[in-house]
Amino acid sequence: MGFLGDNWFALAQSLGIIGGLAYNAVALRKDVQARRTADQILLTEQHRELWSEVHRRPELMRLLDPDADPDSQPLTPIEEHYLRLVFVHFHTGWLITQSGQSLIPVGVLATDAGHFFKLPAPAALWAEVRKMHQPEFVTFVDRAVAAATWVTPRPTVPAATTESAATPQTSPHR
Repeated sequence: MGFLGDNWFALAQSLGIIGGLAYNAVALRKDVQARRTADQILLTEQHRELWSEVHRRPELMRLLDPDADPDSQPLTPIEEHYLRLVFVHFHTGWLITQSGQSLIPVGVLATDAGHFFKLPAPAALWAEVRKMHQPEFVTFVDRAVAAATWVTPRPTVPAATTESAATPQTSPHR
């Protein structure tokens, strides 16, 4: 009968196994993508909740003030609690980027972390609690802070006068 006639069953089994493995590989890839998206949505929801809290609770606004002086006016327990939540949030984001599961590039996270941890209030508490975090995360934050530059506020545009009305004012930040 020939090779194919004698081995058709073994060939069919092999093709079935190969097809099953290919199907599982595709399904696993889709599952990883779905999990990555779900993690990103969860992290985004947590991010929104954290920063919405600052706007709902004016007593937390000082944490984002680049002119705050936590030495002369120490952090309140509420501020400390909030900052610890933000630190955990950054740590979670960092862990997700380290696992390769994040849709956000690590550079974007580093920029955000650098600007946040460079603020006086977060910097003051971070100096106290950094030893309780993973050394790799501490290094990430240290490098992010070292690379961060302050975003200068936009200059205020003077009230329109005859001279300034004729010359449009532009901001270098646009």
